Parts: sequence; structure tokens; C-alpha cells
Amino acid sequence: MNRILAAIDGERIARHIEQLSEIGRTPQGGVTRLAFTREDAAGRELLRAWMQEAGLDVQRDAVGNLIGALRGKNPDARILACGSHIDTVVNAGKYDGIVGMLCAVECARVIHARGGLNAPLRIINFAMEESARFGAGYGFGSRVMSGAPISKQELFARDRSKVLMARAIQELKGWETGAKIATERTALDATYKDIDAARYDWTRVRAFVELHIEQGPTLERAGKPIGIVTAVAAPTRLQIILSGEQNHSGTTPMNMRRDALAAAAEIILAIERLANEFAPRQVVGTVGVIQAEPNVMNSIPGHVELRADIRSADADAKRECVAAIQRALKWIASKRDSDIAITTLTDETPVTFANEIVNALERVCAAENIDAVKMPSGAGHDAAHIARVAPAGMLFIPSRAGVSHDPREYSSSAEIARGARVLCAALIDLDQTA
Repeated sequence: MNRILAAIDGERIARHIEQLSEIGRTPQGGVTRLAFTREDAAGRELLRAWMQEAGLDVQRDAVGNLIGALRGKNPDARILACGSHIDTVVNAGKYDGIVGMLCAVECARVIHARGGLNAPLRIINFAMEESARFGAGYGFGSRVMSGAPISKQELFARDRSKVLMARAIQELKGWETGAKIATERTALDATYKDIDAARYDWTRVRAFVELHIEQGPTLERAGKPIGIVTAVAAPTRLQIILSGEQNHSGTTPMNMRRDALAAAAEIILAIERLANEFAPRQVVGTVGVIQAEPNVMNSIPGHVELRADIRSADADAKRECVAAIQRALKWIASKRDSDIAITTLTDETPVTFANEIVNALERVCAAENIDAVKMPSGAGHDAAHIARVAPAGMLFIPSRAGVSHDPREYSSSAEIARGARVLCAALIDLDQTA
């Protein structure tokens, strides 16, 4: 195996990262390559060329996922798969998703050059992992492939230019295949059919492995070169509506006020305090939206909307924290004589990765004398959707200062090459232990 891993070309991966980052380059030095845009199409064409150079037979499914196939010595063996995404948020870094995708292609190149695996190999580029353009749930392409339901509301979403999501999907198909671009009504009809057509048969897959930058500070602070991901945290998101009494800021005595924004301030601190109490159980809590009315300096706010995100990879801990938060919020609202309405916008279940893949990653790290650490992921990834229908796992490489979704995002070439070697070794290990 050592000879195969030594063939991983870190310089080639680094060169491809730089080339891809030129597509959608921003004046701030970042990258904007939003899903289903011309920049996305151009990046995918470049990726397709690299996949083909690596020996893969590349097909595009009905919603834009690229699937590269490498034959196995035993065509009846269950498939091994890996991959990630190349779309970005606005003014992003050049590593999120891209590293995992290009490392997967490099692994396929090396495996193909050495005669292939016993099992067939699939390298998958998932379409629209990021929700930046349409505000939909993350991982559209992987959700479609996994057979997860896609709501009509999601397909009816529009971007800042008022482009319908279903129209954008069909436009991408038009750019890539030459198909006629549809009207909005026919785009919706075509997209419904495409979603059905793009469901993948995951019963044929033995394992899916995704390499990703950590997007957090844990590995760097711990001095660990590889993270073996055990689970992916899932959010519970709350909409909190507070109603007090709008009134004049100069004439209303302090002891006669029903200030909804002051109540909201206390609620924000309560959510932070309770999330800290549950932090040893891997809970985090954030209030990311505050909308106050009338939002002028000389009026007491009478109405406030907050939106809170509580996450954990531990389902029980998250549930207990959310219950504690709801109790605290009702008490604060009562104390401040504010009406409160709490609505659960989403309540997702954390995903646990397959033990066989976690164990394979541990074995190869031990064999290569790599000091890896097992850890959860606080962010969502395509592998989390695949884990609901097939054995899946992930490995992380460090992110400098934990920065991501920003032009400062950085992982070194040495860290990336090491990650590619671990990914390749894990595929070989899984192939040999079938």
C-alpha cells in the first residue's frame, strides 16, 4: 500500500485548487461560484476534464450531480464511493468542498494507474451543497440522490435576482447539454421528473467516504493532523416572537414599559448561558436573527422576532437543552410582561457515521503513524445525507484558525496531501476487508 500512497501528487492537487479558484474569483481574493450559475458550469466542466484524465467514465445525472465510474476487478462487488462539492458561498475560500472533491479525483487517478480495486469505485460531485443562492437546505444534490423528499417550497425559492430555483437547474442542464432552456412552468415540471430520475440505488454501495476541511479550530488547537468524524450535528431552529407595547421613548416612565427588545436581549443571553451549560455535551446555541419594530431610535420596540439555532451531535443533549431554553424564555417573557410565541422551524436528527468506516480510518491512520482524533462535525455535509441510506464516514484535515466561508480559509498543501493519502488508504482497506 505504501507505494500506492506515495503516488498521491500533492502538487497536482494544489495546482488544481488554484486553477479552480480562478473561476468566480472576487476582488477581495475569494471565490463566488454559486450553484447552477455559469461559473458553476465552468467549474464543473474543468472538474469533468480532470475526472476523465484520471480514468473515470463521467456521467451527469438529471439534477447535475457528476458521477465518475471506475470499473472493479469484480464487477459484482458492492461499490466504494467518495466525493464532495465545488459550489461555494458568496466570497468564499477556495478549500471548502473543493479539497475533498479534488482529493477524491487524485485517489481515483492513483488507483486506476495501479490496476483498480476489487470493487467498482464511484467519484461523486454533488450539485448545490451550499444553500447560499436560494436559502434552501444544504446538500441538494446529495439529498436528491439519497431519495430524501424535496419540497415544492424549495423548488419555488428564488435567488436575489428573482431566478426560480427550478429554472436555474434547467438552465445549468441547458448550458451543459445544449437542451432548450424552459419557461418557469415547464422548468418546474421538468425538475420534478429530474428529481425522480436522479435517485440513486444505494443498496449497491458498501461505503461512502468524504474528505473535508474541518472549518473549525479543533484540530489545529489540538495539534492533530486528521479528524475521524463520528457524527454530524443537526439543528433545532426556533422562531421566537415577542410582543410588548410600542410607545414613546421620551415620555414613557421606565417602570411602565413593556420593551420587547429588552426582553429579547435577556432571552439572547439566556440562550447563550444554557448552551454553555450543555457545551460539555457538544451543544452550541446561536441567535442569528433580530428584527425589531418599529426599529427607530425614539420608540420603544413593541415587537421583536428572534431566530435561534441549537445544534449537537448528541440528540438527547440537544433535546434537553432546547426544553431548558423554552422554559427560560417563557419565564423571561412572563417576568417582563411580554407575550411570547415559540415556533420550531426545524428539528433535525443528528447523523452517526458507520462504525466500519470509522474503524477503517483508525486502522489506516495507525498504520501510517498519523495521530488522529475522533470528533463530531458541527457543520452539515453531503456525507450526512448519504449516511441515512448507506454506510458513510468522513475525515477532516485542519483549517487555519478555524476560518471558513471566507477568503482567509486555508489548509496547507502538506495537510491536503496527507488527507488524500488517508482517503486512498481507507478505500484500499475497505476494499480488502470486504
